[in-house]
Amino acid sequence: MSAGARAPWAAHFGLAATPFGKAIAAADLFGRPSHDEAVARVRLCVAESLLGVVTGEVGTGKTVALRAATAGLDPTAHQVIDVADPAFGARGLYVTVVRALGAAPRFLRAEVMAQAAALLAAEESERRRRVVLVLDEAHLLPPEQLEELRPLTSAEMDSRSPFAQAVDHA
Repeated sequence: MSAGARAPWAAHFGLAATPFGKAIAAADLFGRPSHDEAVARVRLCVAESLLGVVTGEVGTGKTVALRAATAGLDPTAHQVIDVADPAFGARGLYVTVVRALGAAPRFLRAEVMAQAAALLAAEESERRRRVVLVLDEAHLLPPEQLEELRPLTSAEMDSRSPFAQAVDHA
């Protein structure tokens, strides 16, 4: 079925679109207390540059809550980096951050680490934008890769965090 075609059952019920597709706008999501609480907690993490972990059973709406929370952010004040499948190795995290911030990643791991840190700092200090890193399916990450987040979360001798993180962990 083509992307623009309606499902036969949608036509049968007189629906103009499939009501439960993945492309539901964040504003049109069904608000229930657990969803609203998750969105509020993620937004608190963004406001305070904190590390947040959203946990729950498969299918409970963790990713949807992350999408709703980030969709409501002002794009002039926030840069959202959404990593749908973060299992790409230690260097891959830094490469993803560098590319999302508009630069070509350097080749050596140490260089791309420094480049990512510099770009994160510039995003905050020069552009006055908070970077929000969303790692979906973070439970797939090995401990070594999770450890790579630590150096990115501290700046100025650990007195501040250069970005906020929201992690979906099943």
